[in-house]
Amino acid sequence: MTPPRGPAPTPRNLFSFSRLKAFDQCPLRYRFRYLKGLKEAFRSIESHVGNAVHDVLEWLYEERAGGSEPALDRALDRLAEAWDARWEDGRVAVIRVADDAGAYLRHGREMVASFHERVFSNDRSVTVALEERLSVRLSERVVFTGFADRIGRTEQGTLFVVDYKTSAREGNGDDFSEGLQAPLYAAAVLERHGEEPVCLAGYHYLRHGSTSWRRVDRDEAGRVQARFLAKAERALDATEFPARPGILCAWCGFNHICERARVPDELSGGLRLAREREGS
Repeated sequence: MTPPRGPAPTPRNLFSFSRLKAFDQCPLRYRFRYLKGLKEAFRSIESHVGNAVHDVLEWLYEERAGGSEPALDRALDRLAEAWDARWEDGRVAVIRVADDAGAYLRHGREMVASFHERVFSNDRSVTVALEERLSVRLSERVVFTGFADRIGRTEQGTLFVVDYKTSAREGNGDDFSEGLQAPLYAAAVLERHGEEPVCLAGYHYLRHGSTSWRRVDRDEAGRVQARFLAKAERALDATEFPARPGILCAWCGFNHICERARVPDELSGGLRLAREREGS
């Protein structure tokens, strides 16, 4: 059975970081989602937590920009609202079948509380933009696009972009994901927001309360853009899109239609939900 279509296939030359990561992880998932415009049957509980927490952090800085300093109880209320609103479509799957959805909400509350106390309450930087779409033409064939969680300036006037991570582990700045994502945003921010020679690219790991920073000057911006462009061109030129079965199959919203998907029973929450929705 073919899943329902999403909004539309993404224009072939428009590459977000998420799109390129999908191609890197599983070309078949990339084909289903970005070339055919199919809609995934479910969203993982992990992405649900991340989206709800991001909503709250964006709201905190919006409130501050409007002259308000929201207390923690208001932020937690906002989290509950975002959680419920995003849950209503029935597409959130608890992948690990032994897990309890309530535990994920508690993790979300802990992340918001920690961020409010340790970061937001002490943050004196100036917000330039929140959830801003960035776009840079890298070649005749490829345009990079993405949304920056927060762009700001430090008290000393240094431009920065920060991406919030709700993952259980802190990342490695040398890997595919974090070696490219925030630096790409920083490169785009340098073009759009300032004459400065440097923009700081950061990841804030909400579960750990830590932030890692990387300085991106214009030379480094050119290097990360060239690296992204080379990967995007490989995706553009691809003529075959094989599945790459592995542990991530459990989190793929196309696992119910992929003959090569390998989903162990203990990670079958998404697959079960997809089949239920298919049969309804």
